[in-house]
Amino acid sequence: MHRQTSGPGHRAASVTAAACAALGLGAGVGHAQPASDVRQAAEQHISTLYAQAEAATQRFDADEERIAQLQAAINDADGQSAQTRQLLDTLDGGLGRLAAQQYRDPDYSSALALLFATHPDNYLQRAGMNDRVAALDDQQIRVAEQAQRQLDALSTLGEQELQELQAARTQLVSSRSLIQAELAQARQQLADLDAADQQAVTHALAQGATGDGLGTSVPAQAPSLGTLLTTVASDVSQGIDVPRAQKAIESAYAELGKPYIWGAVGPDGFDCSGLMQHVWSAAGVMLPRTSQEQADAGQTVSLSDIEPGDLVIYFSGRTHVGMYVGNGLIIHAPRPGSAVQFASVTSMPISTIVRPDGS
Repeated sequence: MHRQTSGPGHRAASVTAAACAALGLGAGVGHAQPASDVRQAAEQHISTLYAQAEAATQRFDADEERIAQLQAAINDADGQSAQTRQLLDTLDGGLGRLAAQQYRDPDYSSALALLFATHPDNYLQRAGMNDRVAALDDQQIRVAEQAQRQLDALSTLGEQELQELQAARTQLVSSRSLIQAELAQARQQLADLDAADQQAVTHALAQGATGDGLGTSVPAQAPSLGTLLTTVASDVSQGIDVPRAQKAIESAYAELGKPYIWGAVGPDGFDCSGLMQHVWSAAGVMLPRTSQEQADAGQTVSLSDIEPGDLVIYFSGRTHVGMYVGNGLIIHAPRPGSAVQFASVTSMPISTIVRPDGS
């Protein structure tokens, strides 16, 4: 059933073939096996790829955040280094230059002593100079020396780590490209099905029938914003900040229908953790960037104690996150090809539930 491809698509085609083979399906699966087997193979393959893409997105976001933080630290160190150099420059003149040279180069004093020893007429001049050098602010020199050493070490370490992170990010971009190729091949597999099978597979993926829950939507049950905001006040029993929770939910509601976009934090699209960071920022609470970090960004609560505004972290790797909005629902950005939408709070395996600090 697969069309023959070459170039970049060939690897993705091989992955698809391998997935079908793992399910006991041959290359001519569309003609040799029952339609139910074809649908099951397509559903499982696409579901697996979506889960891989979601995990890769969170790793990508984490490295991108670390790169930004490290770059800021390096820039700060450069600024401090400039101040330190300015301080040292104040010692670069006359006797100050000699003092600075001695502090920079311990061997300089010996060389100077030898020089003076060969010119006896300069003994008294040397004695006067030593008195003036001794009067310099030794503590200031030691502070400058320590600061310079620290900044040099920070700069060296920072540049090394930045190179490593940039290499890691390059690898993640490459991995993401591969996953996108696999998704494209999976979609082609879906397109090769007849109309009835396409509809069945698409419906199964949208309803989370493959078991990952990422596509589950509840358009028939979608409540109005007014209902959700009323629910916040009526459901609260744990003393949360009602106005902040309402603001976060109002912000999330406003993003419904916007597309899932790799690594995005808005305003035109979001990934799962980017959406959570965006909506809680509107309520005055700054969350960390990734779902793994967000899992540790507040008080852990049980499902029985969940309140509107709580973050629900999913899967064992904590690779997905949504926000509980009441009525048994979350709002989340599921995966590539989807949009911000409602889902049941239990539509995916829950790892932990977090009440953000400050909420």
